[in-house]
Amino acid sequence: MSSKGEHQTVPLSVLLKRELASEKVESPEISHGQASQSKKGEDFIFIKTECQRVAGDGVSTYSVFALFDGHNGSAAAIYSKENLLNNVLAAVPSDLNRDEWVAALPRALVAGFVKTDKDLQERAQTSGTTVTFMIIERWVITVASVGDSRCILESAEGEIYYLSADHRLECNVEERERITASGGEVGRLNTGGGTEIGPLRCWPGGLCLSRSIGDMDVGEFIVPVPYVKQVKLSTAGGRLIISSDGVWDALSAEAAFDCCRGMPADAAASQIVKEAVLAKGLRDDTTCIVIDMQLPEKPTPTLPPPKKPGKGVFMSMFWKKPSESSSQTEKEYCEPDMVEELFEEGSAMLSERLDSKYPLCNVFKLFMCAVCQVELKPGEGVSIHADISNSGKLRPWDGPFLCSTCQEKKEAMEGKRPSGGTSAYSCIP
Repeated sequence: MSSKGEHQTVPLSVLLKRELASEKVESPEISHGQASQSKKGEDFIFIKTECQRVAGDGVSTYSVFALFDGHNGSAAAIYSKENLLNNVLAAVPSDLNRDEWVAALPRALVAGFVKTDKDLQERAQTSGTTVTFMIIERWVITVASVGDSRCILESAEGEIYYLSADHRLECNVEERERITASGGEVGRLNTGGGTEIGPLRCWPGGLCLSRSIGDMDVGEFIVPVPYVKQVKLSTAGGRLIISSDGVWDALSAEAAFDCCRGMPADAAASQIVKEAVLAKGLRDDTTCIVIDMQLPEKPTPTLPPPKKPGKGVFMSMFWKKPSESSSQTEKEYCEPDMVEELFEEGSAMLSERLDSKYPLCNVFKLFMCAVCQVELKPGEGVSIHADISNSGKLRPWDGPFLCSTCQEKKEAMEGKRPSGGTSAYSCIP
């Protein structure tokens, strides 16, 4: 027993009610809609709902929504659409409970993005793609993004949250500095005579993005390591919008939400695309996904038949009205109508994204490459900390480990090995 005045106790009845409520919090009802107007045919959508985390139980489900905006061809967008989810799931260890599985997603998304890029480059594809990839597990939303497609959330209380990062070189100083430090050059298109036009681009290649999947002709300092953000909604729910830059070049986040307020998800997606095209014209593929999350609607209860006279009076003798103090205590512990931020990380360094400071000790299989999941013989893997000098907290023999080819890719992305980009300056939108 704690001493008096040490802390304010919570009544047992309230604790039991909270426990019961937490066990019976319903999963959200998710509705979605999509719309697109095509200019180049390089935008692709991936939607998969009611995925089973635990095969066969029918309860542990999650949903995936993703948008791939290709450039220099559609091969990278199509390949990523077909393979990215499997690569992410392969990086999540089995035998994790629900909370561990959700907490493992940020790392798994990093590994899945890098593996997809690595596999795509082995196919010698020179196209690239932006990716905005969302996993919804009950009320937890995890978003990983590279490029300039965006994911935004409007919560029930009307606050707008940005769940993705913008990796355009024009507006991201840190990414410009990272690329030049890794051996790339950043500048505008030179038309001759000292005249420069257009947005800032990375040379060689001329890509105006600092992160993407693919783009092997640009060089590996254009990295596939995603920005990841994870939030938890209250049961009040909210609306999410994932759109390609064809929308965001024309509309602000506020304008996108305002133009479709009160509409169901499918009509909302169409309205956002329509507003964007009206504002700027169809200059690029313009694609939108709208996802609504809310508690399932309860059916209206059937009214009981009229009671016989006198019965109500009799029952009222035994019915006690709840006291004001007890109802006040219950209100005090109601779930707040807010968005809780669980995780956010945007570093381009694999050693930071896969490090051992992560709260799960069992998130990596001991003899597996942390990126491509190939089996490693004892002593064969390379620790991600092998070339890091620090205070001694991270040791070279500590995992996680990479296979030799993933270690080479890591070093190339960090400018420690010659990068693959050797093409002449060209203009890629």
